[in-house]
Amino acid sequence: MKLGNYQSLDKKSTKSVFIDYIGALEIPIIDYVAIGVQDTIHKTSTSMMSRDEWQKTFYTLGLAEHDPLRKASFNTKSNIFSFDDLDYQDSHGKEVMRLRRLYEIENGLVIMRKNLGHNFMLTLATGYKNFSPYKFFIDKHVAIDRIFSDLINLVSPATKKYQTQIFNHQGVGAK
Repeated sequence: MKLGNYQSLDKKSTKSVFIDYIGALEIPIIDYVAIGVQDTIHKTSTSMMSRDEWQKTFYTLGLAEHDPLRKASFNTKSNIFSFDDLDYQDSHGKEVMRLRRLYEIENGLVIMRKNLGHNFMLTLATGYKNFSPYKFFIDKHVAIDRIFSDLINLVSPATKKYQTQIFNHQGVGAK
């Protein structure tokens, strides 16, 4: 599947609040957070990452085109998957994951909220190889849900162009 463009979400005021929010979180083991929005019609996306140096590398090197996380999130029917679940498909995908590890993003979990025409995705990751993502999710699901809602509210105004709305006009006024 050919993916569309990726753009870093780097609105300064939103990024500042995001970094402050992430800094105040007390979630054991998690040391990387990203929030993204995907237009599922045009296959475009944007995201904000808690590690500026990784976000710059990701964008500058054009890694989005081959990113296994991004590919999986566009293609899965599931609302949750771990880094361990990924099929790297090719050497480009393996290289993206190798680079992630260089930035100490070793293992993690992607949680999605799917809407008609667009998705929000939350990535929670760690530098620990032996991270148990599904156990972590079960133990922390209430806090994760609250964090996800907060971050969606934060980025929604700046990501409207990725939030494609699909309306079904069939049956409107029909008897």
